[in-house]
Amino acid sequence: MNITILSVDIKTVPTQKGSYQTADVAYKNNSFQGKVEGKKVMSFGATKDSFATLATAQPGQTYEVQIVKNDKGYNDWISMAQAVPGAASPAANAPAATTGKPASAAPRSTYETPEERAQRQVLIVRQSSLSSAVSLLTTGAKTPPSTQAVVEAAKAFEAYVFGNEPVDMSVEAMSSDEFPEVN
Repeated sequence: MNITILSVDIKTVPTQKGSYQTADVAYKNNSFQGKVEGKKVMSFGATKDSFATLATAQPGQTYEVQIVKNDKGYNDWISMAQAVPGAASPAANAPAATTGKPASAAPRSTYETPEERAQRQVLIVRQSSLSSAVSLLTTGAKTPPSTQAVVEAAKAFEAYVFGNEPVDMSVEAMSSDEFPEVN
């Protein structure tokens, strides 16, 4: 794998029997479309040679890393050699893959504005008022209530909820886009 070092942060970790060091590496994976990745390399075990190399590595340097999968299934960097300048890996020379999507503008907010929230609240109250009106007018009734009666009751409930006086009780007024002031 061919990588370019972005940063190396070496930390000493104390233990009961002493201490060990870790190198947190941020790198650009030149073998995989230049993806920025991170890796923690320990100062002991199979990765100790790579740790020694990383201890002196500088940002911008390019390395060839040899990787071996350990018995737990993780990739260990067992050795690193500085890459020859100008001899980039074949994957690094390949153009980055395009997704076929045009560049998009900055994302828009999908949150409701205060006005939209107020309108939505009015619609919720109206729906609830209609249900309550139907429930009120059908309890004990032998015939279904008229649409006008349901709308009149719903408008009365809506006005009560918003603390307003009921104005127009017609079906036409119920379908208008006008929203009452919410106190």
